[in-house]
Amino acid sequence: MRSTHLTLGSLALVAVVGVGSGLLPSAAATPGIATSPGDPRGCGQPEVPAQWGTVEHPAVTRTVPAVTRSEWRWERTVDTVERAYAREISAAVVVVRWTRTVDLLEIEHTRTVVDRPAEPGSPEEGHHETRVVAPAVVQTEWEFVQQQTGNTRWEDEGWNAGDNGKGWSPTGRTREVEVTPAVTEQVWVVDRAAVPARAEESHVETLWLPAGTTPPAGAAPTGATRVASSSTQELDLPVGESPAGTGWVPVASSQIGAAEEERVWLPDGVLPADGFLPTGETRPGAPRQEATTVTTPLPPAGEGWSPVPGSEVVVALAAAYEEVVEPAWVEDFVVVPAQPATAPCAQPGDGSEVLPVDEGVDPPSVVPALPEVPVAPAVLGETEVQPVTGAVVPAGEVAPATVVAPSGALPASGA
Repeated sequence: MRSTHLTLGSLALVAVVGVGSGLLPSAAATPGIATSPGDPRGCGQPEVPAQWGTVEHPAVTRTVPAVTRSEWRWERTVDTVERAYAREISAAVVVVRWTRTVDLLEIEHTRTVVDRPAEPGSPEEGHHETRVVAPAVVQTEWEFVQQQTGNTRWEDEGWNAGDNGKGWSPTGRTREVEVTPAVTEQVWVVDRAAVPARAEESHVETLWLPAGTTPPAGAAPTGATRVASSSTQELDLPVGESPAGTGWVPVASSQIGAAEEERVWLPDGVLPADGFLPTGETRPGAPRQEATTVTTPLPPAGEGWSPVPGSEVVVALAAAYEEVVEPAWVEDFVVVPAQPATAPCAQPGDGSEVLPVDEGVDPPSVVPALPEVPVAPAVLGETEVQPVTGAVVPAGEVAPATVVAPSGALPASGA
């Protein structure tokens, strides 16, 4: 706390609190009672010490608002790939052809050979997803308080309807107001494409068999016959079977039924069960949704991240605090200036003339203590002394002053 002494600029203050307040000797305030030429106080007056007063100026402070930032949770849609794996569930049908040369009657037989069995179809499978076309637009509003009524209201940042501390001031609190809601759309996502049904594929096979020969399974005689003299007979039998009779020689083997397999589609990176081998085929998989669980000011590494609607939070980086613009200080001023003792009065009988003294006027006495009183505004150097109001003074304005009763002695500053 600093101290300042008033000099000539405090004469107006002395005039206010001195004359008529009981703080100055009555002889100094009322001329015309002198008994000694050249001294208005009269002769025989004792020395009057200076009387000092003090003005205490409170500290001037300002509120530094809090520092905040916005954070969000983040989400994105990631495209995936599925790979095909297959395993054989039934082997291909392989037959061995037998031949021999005989002279005999042949009977015609026919049978239907299935090249590919019928396969049922399946419908398309998928699901609906909600995608954000445009995120919601939000706006930050600040709370303002009326210093006189205490009422509050929410306005844009920087709004202020008053000055000199008598209008609206920001409290530091904020809120987020949705200006435009988010725009979304429903999108159909195909999880598994439709598979059309396939009819059975087959062909009719004709066999000429020697009379008395048991035809293969599924073969039926047509009723046609022919005489084969020294002809070659042929018979197809599954591997491991031999035709009845003698003279048969195996010629070659052939595949008359394709192998059946089981196929699965798995996401890239997922291993299949035992027995499945990769086919090398790929297809787009179902998109995968990813989202963060904590809020951050920036999205994670990678592309496609967007804020989760409604996830914004305001994080305080620094709390609001009071900053001292000007520290409190004490100002000293002279209430009653010092006065020296006057010349002694002449004694009766020594030939000196004794001047009359007004009746009802007391000689100077000890100056009473100055009570604490409000001081009228007076320019003291570059400082303006204000009456005590008890109001908080904003930064850049003059603080209220308090006058403290004079101590009757020079302040400790030595001025």
